Amino acid sequence: MKKKTWIALGVIILVISMISVSVYRQVFAKGPSVKTTEISQEEISSLLMIPGTVKLQEEQMVYATPEKGEIKELLVKEGQTVKKGTVLAKLQNAQLELEIEQNKLSVESANLKIDQIDKKLDQLKDKEKTLSEQVGVGKKEAKKQLAPEYEQLEMEKKLANIELKQTELQKDLISKKQDELKIKSTIAGTVLSAKKPSSSSIEAANEPIIHIGKLEGMTASGLLSEYDTLKVSSGQKVVLRSDAAPGKEWQGVITKTAILPEQSQTSLQNGTQAVQYPVIVKISGDTKTLKPGFQVIMEIETDKKTAMVLPLDTLFDDGDKPYVYLVKDGKARKQDVKTGITSGKKIEILKGVSKGDKVIVNGPDNIKDGLEVTVK
Repeated sequence: MKKKTWIALGVIILVISMISVSVYRQVFAKGPSVKTTEISQEEISSLLMIPGTVKLQEEQMVYATPEKGEIKELLVKEGQTVKKGTVLAKLQNAQLELEIEQNKLSVESANLKIDQIDKKLDQLKDKEKTLSEQVGVGKKEAKKQLAPEYEQLEMEKKLANIELKQTELQKDLISKKQDELKIKSTIAGTVLSAKKPSSSSIEAANEPIIHIGKLEGMTASGLLSEYDTLKVSSGQKVVLRSDAAPGKEWQGVITKTAILPEQSQTSLQNGTQAVQYPVIVKISGDTKTLKPGFQVIMEIETDKKTAMVLPLDTLFDDGDKPYVYLVKDGKARKQDVKTGITSGKKIEILKGVSKGDKVIVNGPDNIKDGLEVTVK
């Protein structure tokens, strides 16, 4: 009985071994399984990547101006929405207040002089009348005798009127200075910061008292090299990404490329001719997660065309020539290729691969020319 059991057990082990060998041959003898793709014609774009900084499209910064006056009152607070022309703050100027009082006194003094001269003229007319009627010298003779006094008073009155006009002109100038004590918004936007300057801090002079910005329609600015500026023009599409907001991206469009370069101080000091050209991108869509000052990478679409492309995952490059692996007669065959521009996760193939060729995607680490493979 035991002998039969051992025989049956031996048969079972033999069957299992045969099945295992068969499975091994099917899985491994034919080589690893690979996924393939074919070359296809698609519309692709060449991308230029440059760093940039997010900025407000419109902003207003108000700094301390001691020569005009000291901050008397802030009329806005952070987060407040303001219209163009809104009074943001008021200044006070002790010197201007003194000028105002002096001007009031000058106007009053000029008017008093004119009033006194008018009274003297009235008195002179009475004198002329009395002289012509009571003394009997006649009107012409009376007027002739009093002519020097008339001339003197008329001259004094002219001078007094000139003085009054001068004080009125001075008053207009003072009024304009008074108006300048009211700091007004030059744009419609949101108050980003509002604080009185610290008189004890020297650095406070470099910080804005009030900062207003238009949060809608933010922009990003970057710098282009001499070579890259030839490939960039207004209207080109841009994709922006920031490490501060992983996984998010924003669409934009080039609105301006500078005609004149911006030379860095370092380049000027070293005597080099390295120049860079500012470029401005208008950001569209929801920009709530973006803040002024964010550093971004701008992908500028510079060259759009129809081309034969393959996924980047098909390409190998050992530093000599780029190549791919084709599947021919159940084996991987190394094929040199000539590539063009890269667009996202695809690359242009100019030479080496034809329509219908089975190109291996994400080939195994041990792949080599002549390796037997099985197509999934």
